[in-house]
Amino acid sequence: MDDQVKNTPHSNTDTEVKNTEVRSLVVLNACAAKFFKKTLGGLTFYDSNKGNDWDLKSPVCVDFVNLIGKKFSKSGRIYGYVDPNMLAAADNFSKYANNLDFNAFVSGVMERLCHEANDPARRSLNEGYVVFSHYKDFRQVDHLLIVMLGKRGGYDFDDDNNLNPRGTESLNLQDFRQAACMDLTEFKKGFPKNTGDSYLYFIKGNSKSEFFNSALGCSDSIPGKVCVDNLKDALGAYFTEEANTLSSSDRRTIYTRVVSYIENKAGERVHLSEIQRVINKCLNEDSPHLDGLIKFISENSERFKVSEEFQPSGVTAKKMGYVDLKLPSGEFVGRLKLDAVAVGESTADLSVDKNFVYLKVKLPSDVSNRLKSINADDPSSGSQNA
Repeated sequence: MDDQVKNTPHSNTDTEVKNTEVRSLVVLNACAAKFFKKTLGGLTFYDSNKGNDWDLKSPVCVDFVNLIGKKFSKSGRIYGYVDPNMLAAADNFSKYANNLDFNAFVSGVMERLCHEANDPARRSLNEGYVVFSHYKDFRQVDHLLIVMLGKRGGYDFDDDNNLNPRGTESLNLQDFRQAACMDLTEFKKGFPKNTGDSYLYFIKGNSKSEFFNSALGCSDSIPGKVCVDNLKDALGAYFTEEANTLSSSDRRTIYTRVVSYIENKAGERVHLSEIQRVINKCLNEDSPHLDGLIKFISENSERFKVSEEFQPSGVTAKKMGYVDLKLPSGEFVGRLKLDAVAVGESTADLSVDKNFVYLKVKLPSDVSNRLKSINADDPSSGSQNA
């Protein structure tokens, strides 16, 4: 697949863009901190120490940002905002946005991480490192990058005090845990009202713990897969509870277009408002159902947790139009694409009766022949009945 992409007419342009991004990316600050368990007077707790600032002339700074950037591009991002009610975290980001005191910011984040890790209700966490970077991308937009790395895989720092990487080859992300990236430009514009696009996003690696998100003050972060699953449930409930006066043809059209929209947005940001616009285009201008789904989800937010903004991965997006099908007997387990099922008498490959109880499947010839081979009438029994 990669080779095919390289041979397309646009490959030179793509390469030039990527190279432009790498050349234009400028790291303004970078350092690492160690996150470890400490025992004092019989009490064990989490503590940290910050290393020296990295040498910004070294290519390792830009290389690290680009390596993490590749992980962000391959994984479903979890979007969120800094909660203004989480005062310590919010204050730390706000101060940095104003004074750009990098050392104070790093110390503030590590203090929050240790505070969350030392919560008596939280289970034990693995030791590791946290890498910080403030950089400008090729659009000259400021970003803050915070990455958690475990100790497994031998991340190669010079020592546990300086915490300077020995070189690009030492950037071992084998034990990558979690990462967060903030668009500092959007944060300045949107915080604390948080009414615009999300400016804080996460990816998860080997660790699924929520303490990282909590330490950064993000209270609204729902994975893209969860959002897609909940969106499917919400759309079905909406048709049944609120939009049951729509014709079956209209409902089917809306469903098909929403599924197609999500599938086509794999790996990109999706907004609920955009999905609602897709639905509105299927309705008359005077329809009482205009903007209905987004209102329904808002009024039933405890039932259907869907972020206003989320990013479905390729795998998640492809599953949007499918439901899992498992018979109570356990003799059949599979996935069913809903818009492929015709209703009533039909010559379609898949159809369901008008009571929506029995599914009729047109079998491929090889399966049909296998069934015939084990179920054909006994010739001798046929001659006896003659």
